[in-house]
Amino acid sequence: MAENDMTDTDLEEMFDLAAKYLQTVAFELDTKQLLGYYALYKQATVGPCDIPRPNWYQVQAKHKWEAWKNLGDMSRKIAMTNYVQAITKLNPSWEEEAKTETPGWTSVSKLPKTDEELTDADKTFLDWIKEGNEEKVRELLNNDLTLVNTLDEDGLLPLHWAADRGHVGIMEYLIGNGANVNSQDRDGQTPLHYAASCGHAKAVEYLLSIGAQSIADNDGMTPKDIADEQLVALF
Repeated sequence: MAENDMTDTDLEEMFDLAAKYLQTVAFELDTKQLLGYYALYKQATVGPCDIPRPNWYQVQAKHKWEAWKNLGDMSRKIAMTNYVQAITKLNPSWEEEAKTETPGWTSVSKLPKTDEELTDADKTFLDWIKEGNEEKVRELLNNDLTLVNTLDEDGLLPLHWAADRGHVGIMEYLIGNGANVNSQDRDGQTPLHYAASCGHAKAVEYLLSIGAQSIADNDGMTPKDIADEQLVALF
C-alpha cells in the first residue's frame, strides 16, 4: 500500500512496526542517525518538544533535546511518515524482516548508542579522556599543551569530560598542566558540577580538596544543588 493511500490506523501500525525494527539494527547506526530517529519518534508519539532544555551535565540529553526541538511544529502524522520513509531508505526490505523477527526489542525512546565507535587512529584527545586512557592523555598533552584548554562543540573543556567520567588521575594531570579547576562551560557549569551530578565521589573529594569553588551555573544551580543524594554531605 502506498503511504499516501494509508489510513491513519495503517500508518500508526506501520510506524510501530518500523520502531520495533529499528531496535534490531540500532547497533549498526551512528549517533547522528539514531538522534534523527529518536527525534521523529518523540514528535510522532508526543508531539512538538514540550520539555525544557537540559541545563546541566547531561550532554547526551542535550543532543536528544535539540534533535527533537529542531522538528518544530511538525505534525505527528508527518513525523510518522518521515520515520517510516527513513527506515525504508535504510533497508527497503525492512517490513518483511520485521514481521519475521522474534519479539523482544527495547523501547525506541531510549537511545541505545550515543558514542560512535572509533578506531584508535581516529580518536581525539577528548576520546581518550572519555575512555579513561591516562597513558594516551599524557602522551598527547606532552606533545601539545594547548589541548588542555581546547573547547569541544558543546563548549566543554577536557577537564569537564574527565570530571563527567570520574577519571581522577586524568583530572590531576590536566590541572597540573594548566587546566582551571573552576573553569565554566557555556552553561556556567564547572568540573565540580559534572562530578557531583554524575555521582563520582572520589572526583568530588579531589576537586574540593584542591579548592574547587561551589559556583552557581547560568540557572543559579550550584554543584551541591545537583549532586547525587549520597554526595551532598561532602559539601
